Amino acid sequence: MDVRPSFRRHYRVETVEDEGVYLVSERDLQVLTGRTAEALAGLLDGKHTMDEIVEALEGTVPPEYAYYAVHRLREQGFVVDVTGDADPRAAAYWDMASADGGPAGAWARGPVELVAVGDVSAEELGRLLAGEGVSVAEGSRPDTALTVVLTDDYIRQDLAEINRRQLTDGRPWLLARAVGPVIWIGPVFQPGEGGCWRCLSQRLEGHRQGLMYLEDKLRSTRPLRMPAADLPLTRAAGTRLIAAEVLKWLAGLRSPHQGEVLTLDTQTLSATRHELRRRAQCPECGDASLFAQQAERPVKLVSRPKLFTADGGHRSRHPEDVAERYGHLVSPVTGVVRELVKQDTGVGFIKTYMAGHNFSRQVMDLRELRTGLRSQSCGKGTTDLQAKVSAMCEAMERYSGVFQGDEARRTATYRELGADAVHPNACALYSEAQFRARTTEGRGSTYTFVSDPLDEDVAIEWTPVWSLTEERHKLLPTGYLYYYYPRTPGRAYAWADSNGNAAGSSLEDAVLQGFMELVERDAVAVWWYNRLRRPAFDLDAFHDPWMDEFREVYAGLRREVHVLDLTNDLGIPVAAAISRRVTGPTEDVLMAFGAHFDPRVAVQRALAEMNQFIPAVIQATDEGTRYRYPDGEQLHWWKTARMEGHPYLVPEGAPVPPSRYERPATGDLLDDIAAARGVVETRGMEMLVLDQTRPDIGLPVVKVIVPGLRHFWRRLAPGRLYDVPVRLGWLDAPTPEDELNPITMFL
Repeated sequence: MDVRPSFRRHYRVETVEDEGVYLVSERDLQVLTGRTAEALAGLLDGKHTMDEIVEALEGTVPPEYAYYAVHRLREQGFVVDVTGDADPRAAAYWDMASADGGPAGAWARGPVELVAVGDVSAEELGRLLAGEGVSVAEGSRPDTALTVVLTDDYIRQDLAEINRRQLTDGRPWLLARAVGPVIWIGPVFQPGEGGCWRCLSQRLEGHRQGLMYLEDKLRSTRPLRMPAADLPLTRAAGTRLIAAEVLKWLAGLRSPHQGEVLTLDTQTLSATRHELRRRAQCPECGDASLFAQQAERPVKLVSRPKLFTADGGHRSRHPEDVAERYGHLVSPVTGVVRELVKQDTGVGFIKTYMAGHNFSRQVMDLRELRTGLRSQSCGKGTTDLQAKVSAMCEAMERYSGVFQGDEARRTATYRELGADAVHPNACALYSEAQFRARTTEGRGSTYTFVSDPLDEDVAIEWTPVWSLTEERHKLLPTGYLYYYYPRTPGRAYAWADSNGNAAGSSLEDAVLQGFMELVERDAVAVWWYNRLRRPAFDLDAFHDPWMDEFREVYAGLRREVHVLDLTNDLGIPVAAAISRRVTGPTEDVLMAFGAHFDPRVAVQRALAEMNQFIPAVIQATDEGTRYRYPDGEQLHWWKTARMEGHPYLVPEGAPVPPSRYERPATGDLLDDIAAARGVVETRGMEMLVLDQTRPDIGLPVVKVIVPGLRHFWRRLAPGRLYDVPVRLGWLDAPTPEDELNPITMFL
């Protein structure tokens, strides 16, 4: 064979005598030094055989030196062997792409199968490939090198059968879309490597809650067909790009990018890569039982040193590490977090992000998508990084808590389960009066919703949770533990909310954060519904520059700020930040809360959460317009509430110094969890934990449950809500249920 060595043809070769040989391309610049390289440079042009090169160098470079030098240049990737004549531009392209020897002969690996799914055609793609010498098969064949599927929507259900066929046959396939304003290319699904189509469609479906709701309402085929919006030019460009990807695959080019989805917006010319990773619990390419198996195992907590304590809590990992580890999950295509958007307030000090989170399954009512202070995943912190990571983690926390059908479940009646079951109302804590009024009360509001009383002889689904107190599994209704669990009218015995749900940089971190949320909301409920007057923390005594700046910034926004001490019998500091506008006809009163063993952290959390809420009212006008969130309860509060009408929002008594809650510092999160258990167990309660960490996410997520602690929504059963104020001497007698604060906490 007439083999002729040549520098890769995308290089411009220039020799500077006694200095070196420069190889210059659009991507890089390389320098080869030495007399042998200079002597060889003009001969490695693809026009000379090795024998001819040796002969030309006779008397200048010994043959063995020449052979060795060319061998080394091949190994280093600078030289390829050329056979025959080739289009120099195409040859340069393939050489730059590192296709050894170019594409000649590569097409012989096997034909390409073309499939069209939806309102698309594969004819033009077939013509383009045939023009490049690629064999296009008629239908599926065992020797097919690559199946290329063109579609107008990546979640068409016809793709499911193609996915199963390719997985069974062990053959790769490329999914692409050349129509519409955004061109989609990839991934190349390779059985046994990376994710499959079901891994991808599960994420895409999660970003289409509103559309899927509408499809169900219209009883439309899925996906809902959109008006065509493209140009012949954009369709042609997309088809040619897809053809180029096919050629590269057939030429043997392999890159991690081929496992990604590339989206190219033809209107903005913005291109984005979306990394697809295999879902370990995928029912098509993984083990669908993984998540259920996890719930059946004990929750094992281990020593976890605190590595980050600077912003909003004690963590076992730095926010930068968390951002790097889970950042690939922020994507409107392959992620569970659609996007991270910094809230525009015009005030640089305020660090807050919103996350377009993915609930993974259809919504039951579009009202569930309404925007409110708590209805979106938000992030807060004293730094921009912490706020961004906080938003990302909260969105992943919510995603992990969505019912997806692979949860551990057992069907039984409450009576059959006996001591293994936890009654849902031991956690929900609705009063008998609330149950009696449930047909008219609370059905239209999340904050006042009342479930149906449990029929103890009706079989329902239960999920195991781990009792840290008793070191054994107990059972709670699945509907209490996972969002969007299917409800049956008249048998909605339990429903899930985010109380006690938390994500963390470790399982121990998450357990502690979830517990602190329970403590926070318990204290808020006792204060709010009893309308108790409480003292404020002495913010000056913290000597915290960030707190000082916070107050200066809010004063510049014409707002007052103070932080009430709501700490109750649990002894864990709980802070309630209260802020009102001091000018104008409305006060736009905001409330935000925080809890932690360290009072500084508790106050920081409350103030940082205030920053999370301030965008709602920061642009409000004196006429009561331009509020950012449309939630009815919140709008009514902002427009009507004044501090003078709610004296329990105003501090009473001497300011509380942080020294009141001093405790020995700990360096391990496990020690703090032990302290938390001690707090609840000495009061006759137990701590339950459900590990909700999804295998495909990896971010530790838990739901912590302490039956008896109060939610701050309207839950009026007997217990701590009435007993704690009397026990602590804040009230002489329990407040009757019908005299509790008529305003339901709406956060």
